[in-house]
Amino acid sequence: MARKLALLALLPAFAVIAFGVAFFLFYRGGYDPPPQVEIPYEQIVAPRLPTDASVDSPVTRVKHGLMVVDAMHGNAFTESEFFTLSSRVANRGYDVEFLGGFTPYSQDARYPLLEESLRRADSLVVVLPQLEYSEAEAVLVERFVSKGGKLLLVSDPTRSQRINTLAGRFGLEFRPDYLYDMTEYDLIFQNIIVSEFQPDELTVGLDAITLHAAGSIRSSGPGLAFAGAGTRSSLVEDLERLHPIARGGSRNVLAIADLTFMVPPQNSLLDNDRLISNIADYLTSTEREYGLADFPHFYETGSDAGADILLGRESLWDVGIDMKNGLAAYGVSSGIRGVEDLSRDTVFLGLYEDALPMSRYLQAAGVRIGDTLGTPFTPDLDPERTSVTVLDRNQDRRVLVVLADSPGTLVGAVDRLLDGGFRSDLVTDYVGVGR
Repeated sequence: MARKLALLALLPAFAVIAFGVAFFLFYRGGYDPPPQVEIPYEQIVAPRLPTDASVDSPVTRVKHGLMVVDAMHGNAFTESEFFTLSSRVANRGYDVEFLGGFTPYSQDARYPLLEESLRRADSLVVVLPQLEYSEAEAVLVERFVSKGGKLLLVSDPTRSQRINTLAGRFGLEFRPDYLYDMTEYDLIFQNIIVSEFQPDELTVGLDAITLHAAGSIRSSGPGLAFAGAGTRSSLVEDLERLHPIARGGSRNVLAIADLTFMVPPQNSLLDNDRLISNIADYLTSTEREYGLADFPHFYETGSDAGADILLGRESLWDVGIDMKNGLAAYGVSSGIRGVEDLSRDTVFLGLYEDALPMSRYLQAAGVRIGDTLGTPFTPDLDPERTSVTVLDRNQDRRVLVVLADSPGTLVGAVDRLLDGGFRSDLVTDYVGVGR
């Protein structure tokens, strides 16, 4: 017992000796922080982007327009994923509208929404629709493209979609494969690098892009981006070049089998940022044609735009005010003027007896007013209780002529214009007859 007590008494001494040995072997002194240096504010330099970093600079003139993004076909993407491209489009003067607000609509409900939106739109973007495009909807989009509207189709092989129900109308097929490369890739083999491009406005300034979930496209139009020699398809044999980006049968249709390149942070990799800017230029360089059925969207909105309203006689002042208020409801500013300004868009309201100042527009449209009313593709009509509406397109100017047999009939014709009922009166794309 005494021996144990003696050993316990020696333990503190052993601890002191062990600490001393460790201290002298391993201690290298304390830490003295350097003195604090205060940098004058004027000497602080903001960090700069690398000299080769892409900076968005629109190549098209900034003008007002509308890009409609389909969001009513159960589309499998979010607004935040599309923000980089939509903000670039907005920087070029276009409004961006997500049609449907990401709520799936029934087929019957979708058609009128799409029809009305395409009357106003300059470009349409369809990303990963999970609901099929109906035959009627596809015809609407075809008609829109035929009039000069731009169409962008975007798919992603990792997400469910029914985009080929629309793409097929333009000679395009998004294959259900994904592309991979076991020799040259970004982090993993499915993140392919594309460095061969067809010369085109959409590929200007591109040396290499990276796509992190790309598929291949079969197209009747030209391929714009070519997968490298080491790139393979999960489904397609190597019998043809693989295109993740292509045009359709029309130059107004662009197809991209990848969404990831425009989603942060992938949008900043390689030349992805420049590609997004090129796409924004493409979508905002439209020169679409408007017909009478598109009233009043062929008139530009904004304080520096609008239309002059001319009256065939002073007694039609109230009708002119109705037209002015109706245009204002659509965002089109207008004012009643006494003399035609050949540099401005115009609306002319009058009776048949007032038609002489507008005769050149009527003649160009094939409309004759006399004892009978003659229009293209219809037999001559008794002018009593009738109205005729003509849209003349001359260079950058739009002239709308509305004539009737009486003030009461003219009021009805203006009402039908403003509520859309006139579309059942069309006899050509630019002439309508109301009875």
